[in-house]
Amino acid sequence: MVLFLQRLSDWTDRLARCVLVPIGIGFVAVVFLGVLTRYVFRAPIITSVELARIGFVWCAFLGAAICMKNEKHTQLLFLLDRLRGIAKSVVRVTIALLSIGFFSCVTVKGIQMVQAVQDTYFPALGWSQVWLYLPVPVCCAFMLVHAAAALARDLQALIRAKGEGVIS
Repeated sequence: MVLFLQRLSDWTDRLARCVLVPIGIGFVAVVFLGVLTRYVFRAPIITSVELARIGFVWCAFLGAAICMKNEKHTQLLFLLDRLRGIAKSVVRVTIALLSIGFFSCVTVKGIQMVQAVQDTYFPALGWSQVWLYLPVPVCCAFMLVHAAAALARDLQALIRAKGEGVIS
């Protein structure tokens, strides 16, 4: 189970990175062109603000998922650095469990939000606003997978240490 969760976590991380790069490049290009046309040519691209907003939200949530995978997110390092042995393992498992609870809740609420806005459209683009809200459940599901993989890894390490008599 640990290996399966680790592979799933690795796969979602690769997917997030593959999606983030072109969206990030597109986001920067849209903002640059929007500023250029608005302030230099005095002929703004009407859809640039909506495209930039969609790109920004996707980049922010995909980036958060990548940070979660690499454990670069906000942690209680000041506490973890002071702990040793079983106490540190228990805190790591507790953090993973809290993360799973949080990301589960946000994923469910994100799906409900996507369903609520599916019939609304951006005025300039004419696209469904689903594209603006979809990163919330998608990326929180990615982070849920990463948290589950971390929990499985930490529990396995805790059980292994207990079995070897390292933790008393």
